[in-house]
Amino acid sequence: MNFSGKVALITGAGSPQGIGFATARLLAQQGTKIAITSTTERIQERAHELAAAGADVFGLPADLRDHARTKALVQEVLSRYGRLDILVNNAGMTQVSNPTETTSLPLAELSELEWDYGIAITLKTAFNITKAVLPFMLAAKYGRIVNVSSVTGPIVSNPRETVYSAAKAGMVGLTRSLALEVARQGITVNAVAPGWIETASSTEHEIIAGQNTPVGRPGRPDEVAAAIAFLAAESASYLTGQLIVVDGGNSIQEYKGPPASYY
Repeated sequence: MNFSGKVALITGAGSPQGIGFATARLLAQQGTKIAITSTTERIQERAHELAAAGADVFGLPADLRDHARTKALVQEVLSRYGRLDILVNNAGMTQVSNPTETTSLPLAELSELEWDYGIAITLKTAFNITKAVLPFMLAAKYGRIVNVSSVTGPIVSNPRETVYSAAKAGMVGLTRSLALEVARQGITVNAVAPGWIETASSTEHEIIAGQNTPVGRPGRPDEVAAAIAFLAAESASYLTGQLIVVDGGNSIQEYKGPPASYY
């Protein structure tokens, strides 16, 4: 996979142990010029880390729920690099700048404000940035859009995760419909669905769940990044509208308890 000369914008890349930053690091290693964004100034720390490793990178804080700020972000990327070939929609799940927790309440107890927030940070952010980027990809007749969904929502779910499930399932619907719209313009639109991936935000019970996957451990952010990089490659030109599951085989196993009984 040769990314030389390509420009990528990766959202939700503020965490040093997250999927977004792992993706930015991998694409930079493959020769991509990188723009990364998150909601806080800590994105500058990630940009400095990548630059120290030799990457052509800059970081921009932005709340992608804000349509105008999102458009300005894309313009800044284009002003610096003159093109935008790859968009990775990784923003979602949580925001450091607003740690509101919406995944631990039953639907009957969920307020309208909490529902709107949960949908906005995952699904609206993906809509806003994709809409801002798309005109330039259409003009170039080339683009790779990769949406970071989840197994939670499109494939499986958990109690008290209705907002997260709905938003991540919505990302897959967005992926498929947009893939059809732009397929003849040289633009592919795909999604990855991570399972139990160990990041800085992983809880103890999530780590335990990862240990009970067929692989026997939680996944690593760089393993998800590898799937994203594959979909972002120029050579992945005949693959669009697809969802690639990265979950250590967890979603295909019927028995999900301690492995001694079966494995």
